[in-house]
Amino acid sequence: MIGQYRELFSKIHHQRARGPIGLLSNQVAFDWTERKYLFQLLQSLTTELTVFVPEHGLFSELQDQEVIDNTSKYDYLGTGIDFQSVYGSPEHRLGILPQRLSELNTLIIDIQDVGVRYYTYLTTVLSVIHTIADLDANLNIIVVDHPNLAGRQVEGTMLESEYSSFIGWPGIPNRYGLTLGELCLYSKSIYGGGFTLEVIPYDHPDSFKINPSPNIPSVQTCAIFSGQCLIEGTNMSEGRGTTRPFEIFGAPFLKDLPQEWAAMFNQTHPEAVLRHLQFVPTFHKHSDALCYGFQLHPLSERLHSLRYSLSILRSLKQHSADLQWLTGPYEAWSDRPAIELLAGDPDVLNFLNGEGEEKLLIEKMKLHEQEWINKTKPFLIYIEPLFSILE
Repeated sequence: MIGQYRELFSKIHHQRARGPIGLLSNQVAFDWTERKYLFQLLQSLTTELTVFVPEHGLFSELQDQEVIDNTSKYDYLGTGIDFQSVYGSPEHRLGILPQRLSELNTLIIDIQDVGVRYYTYLTTVLSVIHTIADLDANLNIIVVDHPNLAGRQVEGTMLESEYSSFIGWPGIPNRYGLTLGELCLYSKSIYGGGFTLEVIPYDHPDSFKINPSPNIPSVQTCAIFSGQCLIEGTNMSEGRGTTRPFEIFGAPFLKDLPQEWAAMFNQTHPEAVLRHLQFVPTFHKHSDALCYGFQLHPLSERLHSLRYSLSILRSLKQHSADLQWLTGPYEAWSDRPAIELLAGDPDVLNFLNGEGEEKLLIEKMKLHEQEWINKTKPFLIYIEPLFSILE
């Protein structure tokens, strides 16, 4: 059994009353020594095990925003396990009923995050912690921590509450640098509650052995996700339906984009290269249509993905009349369109719409990034500090 799980089982064994156990997890929670999933290992400790399944399903078999309304498909995995969806209808994404949480003695959180606030695993975990704090439930939360796949770099502005949704928790910057365990410790300091919270630090720096979700194929995807995910708010394909989502993007209408656009953009933004290509998404936006676009190739570790992608979108919108923001509600808890929820800041939105100076926006992001670094410093578990590359 790997070191983290040995420590986890030791903590559970030493609790005075084990009782019902809950596990918020997916396929990433796998023991490479025993060749078993954590939910299989936990069956030996309790007859009351509830597995809370997040967006994308237990095995990341579902695409984005697919409702998990039937967990009976997992029943073959073992008797005595109650599989419960925590990704429900568009009106109420978090499917955990408060009383289910209050009935638990221990809640284990073992899920791989990607370090960007748009990722719904983050919102799911913080929603659960907030709910437990409001219930003042007397239970034990144990977080089996994982490395932040986007690293310790911080990007963007802290989300204003008016832009909160299931793809944005209030107060969190676009790219936050903390591990999920550290973020849980920070959140408990804010929300309080009668529960205990313990974090089991990771003992393996490279945890990308199992994809956390279907459109995160590599660590490089995580490094650019804070910026490239904004393309979800446009009528361009963000590369879903290709083998390199978020790195590849485009649309049929970009065929009319001036040939010199990419050359000019690459010259003024040397930290990465936009390489022209054509692609055909097999699903999602522009499914089965020939798209003209680009693949983003980072050249430097000092890439500020958010700043870079904001510049892409602002420039493309000025050069292509067909590029539009998607309209209508996009995610739970908000009626705002996708681009507003993803940007999460009026100054960022103004910049995307061709208003405001980049220098002023960079100064704002720099201030927010440093404020976040300072306020979360007491909750760091690992020696690597958070940092901002904005100067």
